[in-house]
Amino acid sequence: MEAPSPSRSHLRWLWFAARLALVAALVWFYYAGAAEHARTVNVSRVRADQSGYLWDAVAVYRNWHRLNVPPQLVGERNRMPLYPGLLALFYDPRLSPDEFFEVGKRVNIQLSLVLLALLAVLFRRHLPPLVSTNLILVTAFGYFVFRAGYTQAELLFGFLFFVTFLTCCYLLKRRDPAPSLGLGLLAGLLAALSHLTKAAMLPFMAVFLAVYGLRELWLLRRGMALQEARIRRTALARFSWRVVAAAVLLVSFFGVLSPYLSNSKRVFGRYFYNVNTTFYVWYDDWPQASVGTYRHGDGVGWPRMPRKEIPSFRSYLRSHTAKQIAARLGDGFAEMVTVSYRFHWYMKFVALYVVFALLLIAKNRQPFARVIRDNLAIFVFLSLYAAVYLLGIAFYKPTGTTTSRFLLPHLAPLLFVLSSLFVRAPFSRTEWHPAGVTITSAHVHLLVLATIGMDVVFTVWSRLMSLYSGF
Repeated sequence: MEAPSPSRSHLRWLWFAARLALVAALVWFYYAGAAEHARTVNVSRVRADQSGYLWDAVAVYRNWHRLNVPPQLVGERNRMPLYPGLLALFYDPRLSPDEFFEVGKRVNIQLSLVLLALLAVLFRRHLPPLVSTNLILVTAFGYFVFRAGYTQAELLFGFLFFVTFLTCCYLLKRRDPAPSLGLGLLAGLLAALSHLTKAAMLPFMAVFLAVYGLRELWLLRRGMALQEARIRRTALARFSWRVVAAAVLLVSFFGVLSPYLSNSKRVFGRYFYNVNTTFYVWYDDWPQASVGTYRHGDGVGWPRMPRKEIPSFRSYLRSHTAKQIAARLGDGFAEMVTVSYRFHWYMKFVALYVVFALLLIAKNRQPFARVIRDNLAIFVFLSLYAAVYLLGIAFYKPTGTTTSRFLLPHLAPLLFVLSSLFVRAPFSRTEWHPAGVTITSAHVHLLVLATIGMDVVFTVWSRLMSLYSGF
């Protein structure tokens, strides 16, 4: 007698259970790997500025409980206060510094899982299942797991930066009044939270607002050039709403930052004061900075040294040739590749995504030109954003830790934009026929998934247990 075939509903439940079990196994592997890395590799709290964040967290705790009178400055205008504020929620005065270090590492691992879950939801909302799965797996096992077991702000900043980036892209795309106002408010709040995590948002905001403003002026001019009065009134009304949206963004951004900025102005004499971008970036290396403004109290006030000895953009240009500046940038770009490969596991996936995107563009040149033409503001914004941050990171390399650490927040935007191109028609339907074999985009996505799976099984754990990734 023939056995009855399982129903479709039963098969769906089995498939759901299998996927749930796989997700649970991956989460367990991630947590176990990050925790073991934190226990056996990241054993020193004084390494890679982790003790600085822990010290800041204690200062925040003491300020909250009015144990510091007057309140203590947090971060020495090097580190920002949001991440220490998070750690302070888990501080107990009975903890020794080393015990608090262990607590902080556990908190950061748990935080990283929450951030990954939120990213998975965002990726899935915008991308098909296979592509979004690849993206979250590359994010999780390409660099998140390597940085989870450290008391550092990089992962929190990376998440906040990505959602700010995504919101700003929507703000460029959605021009109706209500969406513009809501997105402007959200973008300002997210950008402020990002800046309170790491002081790296001002170039992003400047690029975005420049592109946003020029685009709106161009659209207004185009609309007002038409003869029909109704179209001209509509163009002027929409421009007015977009100006209001930009104002809402700026008010929310500066409104959230205002307590921090006013404190900086009171103590250091400038609203936007950060020792890295104000002083250190204009030195040739950290040993030079360490006997410069750092030694003269730049973390507690304006450095007490002769004005002519304080570094600046102008003094740097006067004392360096174009060849020296080019060599500095070249060294920074070279380190982006070498150090990124040494300390994490994302570089080959970045290379694979970029090469695949170039192949798709070469195969679909005219459709790609139409995509650029139809989304010119976003294309210009992405290009300027990439250029500004790549040049800035490369230039800062001699006085920073490593370029890899500064690149991490920009990986999710890069991979997300490339993934969005992969799934857009006609790129998603592209085929190649080498030696009579048909290769489609789906095959490439399956290759990425298989590569990630092999890495999780054979590579990630051994790298986690052998490489310090805090720099």
